[in-house]
Order: sequence, then C-alpha cells, then structure tokens
Amino acid sequence: MTSTEVDWEPFIESLHEAAGLWDRGLACRASRHDLDDEVDADPPRVVPITEAEAERLMRAVAFLARRLSVAAECVVYVTAESRLGAAAEGDPAAQADALSLTALHAAAMRHAADLASAAFNRSDAA
Repeated sequence: MTSTEVDWEPFIESLHEAAGLWDRGLACRASRHDLDDEVDADPPRVVPITEAEAERLMRAVAFLARRLSVAAECVVYVTAESRLGAAAEGDPAAQADALSLTALHAAAMRHAADLASAAFNRSDAA
C-alpha cells in the first residue's frame, strides 16, 4: 500500500487551514477562567462563543472526529505495514510491539470519535 490513486492533499490542507484559522482568529481571543483554584491549578482557556455557535461547532467536531478516526485508521494501517515489514526480519518482540502500537493508535482515534459523537448526541437531546 505504498502508492495510491487517492488524492489526500486537499483533506490534509483543509486540516492545516482549520488549525491556522484557530490559531490566528480564535486562540488569540482565549482567556483564562478561574473555576476553582483548589481544584484547577491550570484554569482552562476559553474563547467566547454563543450557545448557537457552540452547538454548531460541537456538531462539526463530532462529524469531523468520525472521519478523522477513519483517516487515522488508514495511517495506522500503513504505519503498521511498514513497521511489520521492518520487523519481519525475525524479531517477534518487534512485531508484537508494532502491532500493539498500531492497535493503540486505532483505539485512541476510535475513542475520540466516540466521545465527540456522544457529546454531540447528549447535547442534541438536551
């Protein structure tokens, strides 16, 4: 799976653009909110957002998280394939380690997508 006829570049660029929009337009507007000094030594940074915007953002994050989990599984598969290829020279411990790391990456992305979906569904039901 070293060559592909799928053009990932527009998707990758759009993620970079979204990160840039966050950095340039939103993150700079964040301020610290002290909720409870005893509980939260490092208060969260909060960017002002309306309830309607928050709902739309959560929906977009949930949908994107699902798609990113699939994209990450593609990356994990290719990464595992190359690591297993390198480990195939005979070290079973290296093979097991590569498979374990691959499984952890895939599970982490799936869990992130599930959490985003659950948060969206819960806020949608409220």
